Amino acid sequence: MAFPDTRQSALLRLRNGDESVRRQSWEAIIAAYWSPVQAYLRKRWNESEEDAADLTQAFFLSALEKGTLVSYDPARAAFRTYLRTCLDRFAINFRKRDRRRPTAAPIDFDLPGPAESPDAVFEREWIRGLFSLAVEDLRNLHDDIRFRVFLAYDLNESEVRPTYAELAMRFGITTETITNYLAAMRRQFRKTLLTRLRELTATEREFRSEARAILGVDV
Repeated sequence: MAFPDTRQSALLRLRNGDESVRRQSWEAIIAAYWSPVQAYLRKRWNESEEDAADLTQAFFLSALEKGTLVSYDPARAAFRTYLRTCLDRFAINFRKRDRRRPTAAPIDFDLPGPAESPDAVFEREWIRGLFSLAVEDLRNLHDDIRFRVFLAYDLNESEVRPTYAELAMRFGITTETITNYLAAMRRQFRKTLLTRLRELTATEREFRSEARAILGVDV
């Protein structure tokens, strides 16, 4: 199933001659990768929450100043792999420069699964962030009853979701309408998610590979 390419790749737009376009691209990349980078620094490099936040900011600032991400070659690796490589290199160099800083001991922090690898933490946070961005995009497109039904049912974080009958009573519509709204919003959410994903990949091959990994289906 194909969708219109409404967002060009932010990775490719980093080379655009228009400064405003480059800035928008950076904002899209940072929005998607800030949380994964910070979580990875905590897990892989045993940083405290505060230090990880500072290092995340320093990493993106350094990448911007040095053009690190502009050098990304999609023929060599997926962007997430390249980003983690750059991040590890940055963390190593930072610790070499800051010799007065003791090597941190492993710490416990609020991330599920203590046995998770740093890469798994990065992947989980990346996917969670991508879904959050897609939800916000969907909210901006549908600030109406359809989104509120979707929010109340599919995005419900309580242990027990409301029934269709309960939602119908709450919103003053029929259960059939609830069914139709949810089906339509799920299709739109998938489209919105894939649009975001296309923005954050550099090639069609990478886009399809990432979509398959996240959604479990070919697109």
